[in-house]
Amino acid sequence: MADLSDVESALVAAIAQALYPNGTGQPSAITAPCKVFRGWPTPAELMADLKAGTVIVSVFPLAVEQNVSRFQRRWRELPLPVATLTVAVSGNVVSLGGAPSSPLNVAVIVNKVGVVYAVQPGDTLAMIATGLAALIGAPATSSGPVLTVPGAVSLVARIGVVGGVIRETKRQKLRVQMTIFAPSPDLRDAASKIIDPALSAIDFLSFPDGSAGRLIYALSNVDDGDQKEQLWRRTLVYSVEYPTTQTAPAYQVVVERTIVSGGTDPAAPVLSTIDQ
Repeated sequence: MADLSDVESALVAAIAQALYPNGTGQPSAITAPCKVFRGWPTPAELMADLKAGTVIVSVFPLAVEQNVSRFQRRWRELPLPVATLTVAVSGNVVSLGGAPSSPLNVAVIVNKVGVVYAVQPGDTLAMIATGLAALIGAPATSSGPVLTVPGAVSLVARIGVVGGVIRETKRQKLRVQMTIFAPSPDLRDAASKIIDPALSAIDFLSFPDGSAGRLIYALSNVDDGDQKEQLWRRTLVYSVEYPTTQTAPAYQVVVERTIVSGGTDPAAPVLSTIDQ
């Protein structure tokens, strides 16, 4: 689910990327070392960093929050992961290839009767083939990544990835302040000229659960009241509207089962069950 911590983390990452366009192992865009983090710095740590010539950027949420929920709670599908495992059928032989991953389902349908093997963490291709052979039973056998089913009239193999679905349960809007603490007014201004344009160019912040939050500039202010402590400060305030979400796994269908009955009478005997 998207959470306030995800909002703060996304802003920390965006600010760090703006200040260190070539990576944190290279000099910052303002030449001075910079620290970007969630939360408020302690006075002792702040003074020590400023004396060392370091610019501090604190990401901290303001207390006022607004409920802006307005959407129905409908599940929607998230992008499916790409299967790295492959299956190929030739005659009565199924060959496994690629790289196993989990969660993943492998289905083999022999003469319209299907079995499904759930790939386990650490499985090799040979282990998957052995698991399928055991589920099918004799006369199926496996050798390495190859599964052989003697006498199979029809043989189908499929891969099913495990995706996800997401729904929004509520939506909130709050303000987050990005406070720049600098040991000189020049460094404060230099950092502000990089951070503010970078944030204002972002329309939506992306979060780990697949949702996004609308980012809009609100206000900024400058505070030179602590010059005796060699501290110059500027605060940038942005509003973020973001959802709280729930996610659930969604499994691709690899075997479809059809029950053929003797007629419309529910008491009629079942004639056959067909896997497709």
